[in-house]
Amino acid sequence: MRALARRYLKMHGAFVDESEIDDVTQDVFLALTRRNYHLMNNYDPTYAVTTYLGVITRTEVHRTLRKRRGHTGRLDDVDIPAAADESSARLQAEGAERADALEQALAEIPVRDAEILRLRFLQERDYKTIARALRIPEASVGQTLFRAKKRLLEKLSFLTPLLTLFLS
Repeated sequence: MRALARRYLKMHGAFVDESEIDDVTQDVFLALTRRNYHLMNNYDPTYAVTTYLGVITRTEVHRTLRKRRGHTGRLDDVDIPAAADESSARLQAEGAERADALEQALAEIPVRDAEILRLRFLQERDYKTIARALRIPEASVGQTLFRAKKRLLEKLSFLTPLLTLFLS
């Protein structure tokens, strides 16, 4: 998990500090025990534990990076005309809220569903690659993806119109 956390942090251009890698690793273990072991209870043993932990590690790295961005004041670094400052900051805050809601919803659906959604829509993988990564028949990727999108949309009912456009 430490190596994976280091790689994800570097991949996002973040300064990699050993203490931050330790924090991410600890956050993974905390995530596994949160909400009465919800993530551990949803583990599907037909899939590799490494894939499962990788998804959780990646989620925790993203949370760490979002927290870091929130504390660095990057909005101050952007040269925005004075009239647009307030509306732009509001739009960026709404976007961050939506991203947080999406990550939270992905954490609440089965790990396999979250992984297939990430592979298809965030990493833009084709069905063949997804089938190999998840060790499922290529013919079942579409159906599995459909069910995963449905579960995600149920968790994010308040964003359904926006996500329906994105996930279609």
